[in-house]
Amino acid sequence: MIDVYVYSSLSTDLDDGGNDPDPDPNPGTGYTFTDFTSAEKALFTQYIGTVIPFAPNNEYYVEGYYEETDYEHGMNFYTFDNTAEDFAAYRALYTGYTLTDTYEDDYGDTWYVYEKDDVVVDMSFYYYEGDYVIDVYVYSSLSTDLDDGGSTGGGSTGGGTDSGDVELITNQGKGLPRESDGVFDVDFKKADKVKDVTDQGYYLDGCPTTGAPAVLVIPVEFKDATAASRGYTTDTLVTAFTGGTGSTDYYSVYEYYRASSYGQLNLDITVLDFWFCPEENSSVYAEAYEGDAFIGDQMILDEALAYLEPLMDLSDFDSDNNGIIDAVILVNTLQIGDDDFHWAYRYWNTYTDEDGYYYEYDGVSANDYIWASYQFLHEAGYDFDGDLIVDESAMNTYTFIHEFGHVLGADDYYDTSYEGNHPMDGHDIMDSMLGDHSAYTKFNLGWITTSRLVVTDTSVTLTLDAYVESGDTVIIANHWDETLGAYQEYYVVVYYTNTGLNGGGFGYFDRDGVVVYHINAALYKEIYEGETYYDIYNTNTDPSDEYGTEDNLIEFVLTSDGAYVFGEGDTLPATTDDYGDPLAYTFVVDSINEDTATVTFTRR
Repeated sequence: MIDVYVYSSLSTDLDDGGNDPDPDPNPGTGYTFTDFTSAEKALFTQYIGTVIPFAPNNEYYVEGYYEETDYEHGMNFYTFDNTAEDFAAYRALYTGYTLTDTYEDDYGDTWYVYEKDDVVVDMSFYYYEGDYVIDVYVYSSLSTDLDDGGSTGGGSTGGGTDSGDVELITNQGKGLPRESDGVFDVDFKKADKVKDVTDQGYYLDGCPTTGAPAVLVIPVEFKDATAASRGYTTDTLVTAFTGGTGSTDYYSVYEYYRASSYGQLNLDITVLDFWFCPEENSSVYAEAYEGDAFIGDQMILDEALAYLEPLMDLSDFDSDNNGIIDAVILVNTLQIGDDDFHWAYRYWNTYTDEDGYYYEYDGVSANDYIWASYQFLHEAGYDFDGDLIVDESAMNTYTFIHEFGHVLGADDYYDTSYEGNHPMDGHDIMDSMLGDHSAYTKFNLGWITTSRLVVTDTSVTLTLDAYVESGDTVIIANHWDETLGAYQEYYVVVYYTNTGLNGGGFGYFDRDGVVVYHINAALYKEIYEGETYYDIYNTNTDPSDEYGTEDNLIEFVLTSDGAYVFGEGDTLPATTDDYGDPLAYTFVVDSINEDTATVTFTRR
């Protein structure tokens, strides 16, 4: 078997999961297929810019550059019944390419890297589950893998074209505006590409981030895991999602987002007062796959909506009348476990009919949804062995608040590869702690639309109100492009206090003071089928991961003593941006009181 994939040189290497080849493979006796079809060649030409060499074989399959592919920006070519000699012959066909590298993966398999113009090819031969396999990954170096969360696994500054090329858009070299008082009033709504997350390509048709979007919470029990047997009640879910102050250990989902958005998001949450029971036992759905894609949760979502259609008008949950239910939350009776089906996550519905269309109920379809165990409400931490500690008296809403952040378009701020450092070190609701959303998240969700940019040639003293109550921020940067809004590189200065969503022992830090975030939310542009889309390029995932990038989306700037919070008299240390240039400004915290912090910013 030969696998041929197409991918970008700016993407990370993909792990084949194979084993070392048998030293004496059984040679074939001749091959049925000797070339691609004209239609397949057209796909390669359209999306890669060239047709890669063909390996003669008895059976093959070409996966095109379309939504269903596992490699969204590539071609995927499988062949069967090839040998080690065939692999040597196949490599010899790349005479017009340059062998630029060889490397060994974690399984001891050797990979060969060939390049020609904008095309990069990695290939290897190994024995895997009864087949002799050649894996060939091929990608245009001007292309990039897209993450379903809106992040990228690489990128380029090449121009965007209909072939899926992307263009990275930054504020580098733009300089700063001039204002006589040394402060420029920022209005993020003036951005002409993306004003907030609702304009980003990956988020189109997502849940509204302001107003009163309709959220449908569906309690799900199984024949082999009933709610009664676990002691679970829908009344508890009503409290967790809509309860008032003091009804949970922290805030209900509704109260949290009303407070974090400064009253701009008032979720209209409906929690069903009964448990929906799917047709099969949980094990059937846990093992439901379509190719490599797990679809058990989406099968349950589809069953639930079909069941509910005659009982209620599901179009009532489409507040923006776009044909998509604003948000669905499936709370199940399963125990928390390591696999996806027993964990918590937000995802897009990919479960469609044979023609690729979402199933409709009352004229609407489900897209954005959360799948999570009820048991997360009783999550009380983990012991030294990594085992879950369950406290039946707990009402822990963190998981549902965090996952709903994803529904609204916020990214994970921890390293999702679990390989590198942790830029936020847990200190954010989109990392692993309770507390308010960061200023960048609120810029991105459209809850904070203005700020102050320091542009003085000398120094300027500014007063900051407590962020958690006011959303007050100050920005310092080397460059600023008003047309990019919040989506560029800059530093955000806020006055952090242990009040509001950060109060009651749920604050990130042990004292009040000034906190500085470094943001690099550069956009990339892609033109696909004649339409232009913009998304955020950087993530907080380690660059060794498929979706990681060299620069973090958001991280803290620490004091000279390595602390997160700047107190009275503390000065911003020498800092460099992601281009290696010294930050144009420093500051000193002049004073702090209960409501405000006074900070003097000085041009270096």
